[in-house]
Amino acid sequence: MREVLELTVSIALSIGVPAWVVRRDLARLSGEPLARSWNDASLWSAVVTFGPLCILVHFVRTRRSLRGLALGASWTAAALAASWLVSTLFS
Repeated sequence: MREVLELTVSIALSIGVPAWVVRRDLARLSGEPLARSWNDASLWSAVVTFGPLCILVHFVRTRRSLRGLALGASWTAAALAASWLVSTLFS
């Protein structure tokens, strides 16, 4: 039973955390960066398919700069660290 709970929480985090990060960033964007962002269907497809890695792509796609790459890498690392931390709590 513990394994089922761990798997469920892991899946929820791998979808929920990236969705929250990207949605949070989209709310702060305007102008051209917002126009370069994903539409809702593409956003959810990327979040479900690629999990935390879609965060990096989102920031690079919207910023198109080294700053975007750095922001994406740091948010991706934070999302992966959160998932790792929760999974170690179950172990």
